[in-house]
Amino acid sequence: MRTALQGLSIAALCFAVLAAFLLVALHTVCALRGSPASPWTFKSAIPLIAIGLSYLSLILTVPRTPAQRKLGFLVGLAFVFWGAEQYLKNQAVISYLDDIVVFLFVLDLGLVIRKNLSQTDGRRPIAKAGAGTVQGEPPPVD
Repeated sequence: MRTALQGLSIAALCFAVLAAFLLVALHTVCALRGSPASPWTFKSAIPLIAIGLSYLSLILTVPRTPAQRKLGFLVGLAFVFWGAEQYLKNQAVISYLDDIVVFLFVLDLGLVIRKNLSQTDGRRPIAKAGAGTVQGEPPPVD
């Protein structure tokens, strides 16, 4: 099961990157031709959903604490919601999903910021795990 989920994660990641590249390339071609809008119906929803699915399958295969797993699930879900809303017509539902996505991203980044702030000694951020110092800074002299 783990191998299958990792394979799904890799495949969805590759698909998301290729789809995002194609999306930018198509819009660049349109812009260079002077077209106001792309004639293609290819939406950014495709790479958003793919990267969300990639992350959702990844968090099920790598060691995580329960809290990290829950937060990772919410972030992956946020990307899926963000992409899925592009296919909806009901403006009220779209607005509601937008609010959920923003909440999930703010929650995720807020927790990351809180954790980093709580792990400082007042002078500099704590080094990354396994590293002796913060990149580019000499070790502290105590």
